[in-house]
Amino acid sequence: MLATLEPRYEIPSRRHFTDKVIPALYADTRAKVEGALQSAKRVALTCDGSTSRATESFVTITAHFIDDNWDAQSYVLQTRAMNDSHTGAHMAEVLKKAADEWKLTEKEPAVVTDNAANMSVAVEIAGYPHVRCFAHVLNLAVQRALKLPNVARLLGRICTFFHRSTSAAEALKRNHKMLGLLHHKLITDVVVRWNSAYDMISRFLEQQTAVTAALLSPEVKKNTTDISTLTDGDIRNAEEVVKALHPMMVATKSMCEEKSPTVSIIAPLHAQLLSDTLSTIEDAPLVKDIKCAIHGDLSKRYMSAEEKNFLYVASALDPRFKSMLFLSPSEVQETYAMVVSKAAALTGMQM
Repeated sequence: MLATLEPRYEIPSRRHFTDKVIPALYADTRAKVEGALQSAKRVALTCDGSTSRATESFVTITAHFIDDNWDAQSYVLQTRAMNDSHTGAHMAEVLKKAADEWKLTEKEPAVVTDNAANMSVAVEIAGYPHVRCFAHVLNLAVQRALKLPNVARLLGRICTFFHRSTSAAEALKRNHKMLGLLHHKLITDVVVRWNSAYDMISRFLEQQTAVTAALLSPEVKKNTTDISTLTDGDIRNAEEVVKALHPMMVATKSMCEEKSPTVSIIAPLHAQLLSDTLSTIEDAPLVKDIKCAIHGDLSKRYMSAEEKNFLYVASALDPRFKSMLFLSPSEVQETYAMVVSKAAALTGMQM
């Protein structure tokens, strides 16, 4: 086409892009990111690992800060192969190298990671303030509840049949129309996302009438011998699981709906969930088991004095939580005393 339009034009080669255009684009982008980071007074880093389909391990480090216009900014600093074992010492070396490379060491970066033991060791070795990812804390707590025998059995029976039987899936689709239900497909849970299990059970309960009709249809009975039916007890269990996990779902959604969730939200949500997962006399046995499992896991998180003080101060500085209703009066007084002390120290440094 170009030869017809303009025979004198030479199309740039692949080598031109790889040797000149892309390196120039990288250098220009890096200079802009470095300039933005240097203007930031403090920087937070998030560090997370991932594995490619080719089983190659990578570590991504992202920087977060508030710019001069009080807008939250984020930049992915690097995604690099991690060929060494993921020990705390090796991860600490990765963190420190990244901080040195991007000239962030003097900004005393706080680091957010998952709850893996090696990451806790890494941040401790590096000497940075450490915050455990609250979304990961929620996932760990709920996963503990999902492993309860009655819950695990229920999850294993819901929806899998329709994903491996074409006749059952077709019967389900037909019953949607007959019963006037929305054509929503059944959902299969994903292990690393606890809320997918919640969505799976909720969708099953929504489509329960169509599911039952599909399982009783002649073509499904004719073509399949291992039909997985659920008893009335299973249905009650499903309803109880959804009820027990609802507070965790609300907390997860509140985190996801924020474009840039900040550390100030952790303490209020954590305190609310500890309250919501206390068992009551009215709770069914399964609900009590789920609440007990979640409460037991959450109660072990953010319990050190250093972590508590860090989170409480952050919440005190957030206008949404400055009343600190989740703390006792003495804890509120102590928290604001720390805020005043830190503010005075900063004022002294500026003078």
